[in-house]
Amino acid sequence: MCKNGESKLSSLAQEESRSISENVTWGQRKRFSDGKVSLPYKHFLGYEKGADGFPKVVPEEAEIVRRIYRDFMSGKTSFTIAKDLTDEGVPTPSGKKQWQASTIESILTNEKYKGSAVLQKKFTVDFLTKKMKVNEGEVPQYVVEHSHDAIIEPQEWESVQAEFGRRKKLGRQYSGNSVFATKIICGDCGAFFGSKVWHSTSKYKRTIWQCNRKFKDGEKCGTPHFDEQEIMTRFLAVFNNLISTKETLLDDCRAIQKMLTDVSGIDTEIATLIQEIEVITELTKKCISENSQNVQSQEEYTRKYNGYVERYDKAKDKLDRLERQKTERLTKADAIGGFMFELSERNETLTEFDDRLWLTVIENVTAYHDGRLVFKFQNGSEIEG
Repeated sequence: MCKNGESKLSSLAQEESRSISENVTWGQRKRFSDGKVSLPYKHFLGYEKGADGFPKVVPEEAEIVRRIYRDFMSGKTSFTIAKDLTDEGVPTPSGKKQWQASTIESILTNEKYKGSAVLQKKFTVDFLTKKMKVNEGEVPQYVVEHSHDAIIEPQEWESVQAEFGRRKKLGRQYSGNSVFATKIICGDCGAFFGSKVWHSTSKYKRTIWQCNRKFKDGEKCGTPHFDEQEIMTRFLAVFNNLISTKETLLDDCRAIQKMLTDVSGIDTEIATLIQEIEVITELTKKCISENSQNVQSQEEYTRKYNGYVERYDKAKDKLDRLERQKTERLTKADAIGGFMFELSERNETLTEFDDRLWLTVIENVTAYHDGRLVFKFQNGSEIEG
């Protein structure tokens, strides 16, 4: 066959492939817009395809998912949870023996476990190579609430996201050995408290918490140590006091949350900056193009080019700051939402310490040299225990 014939056949094949790809994509997006959810069941823990085509909960797998969430909210890291599951011989979602921390993190952050679905997070940018790209607004994205049965309660899922974000921000400072880790701060030097086990081999064994800098750099920090049980008891007393005035407190929280979630002003500034950056980018491209096509003063070109780069950098820095500010405000609003939920659900005096409650409602605790513990809650209120 002649080269022209081969070229035509190749073009027809590519066009047919494109047509098929576009039809498949159209069908996927039609299902998305109709709220139909499909999962990669062979590699997804907790669900199987039901008779109606929607995700159906697999009880024994769902219990593993719940355990992962419980372990995380009891203070364990993703790495520790992965190691525990591997040591116990629990198979991964794809049936392998070795769990990875990244697999645990994907389970902890996947909204499908709360019965919702964000569809078309990625899309195909090249129909021949099947290259995928994270969807950053190029194509429609669909959020389907209550699309299938939840394994994790929505509020618990939100609490995990808040804790996940907190630990990510702390980085290596988070040890993961207790729910108290990176929560108790020294009022003298600002360092975190760490745990020590006393009388580990006797019946008098107990865990105490003291400033990590207490015996470092030749200076003894003045804050005392606190028995873990004492911290729990003081927390329960403080939280029980909140329950007695919860209606007033909840009203205050709603007002704070409303203020934090009103980011319309920030969104307007962001939109303006994005438009400005696009204009600067086009001007820079034009500047480079003109310099490559026409003879001109390189000194003048460099001055002009550097001016655009400076404008771009300033706009980008401001855009980054605004986006961080928006994220911080919405994250704080979510944390307050978790606090409000826990407070509204509690009507009776608490008698036992709850790891998840502690992580959800407490931002931090400051320990002072006179033995005081000041509990700062997610809504910003501070109460001495």
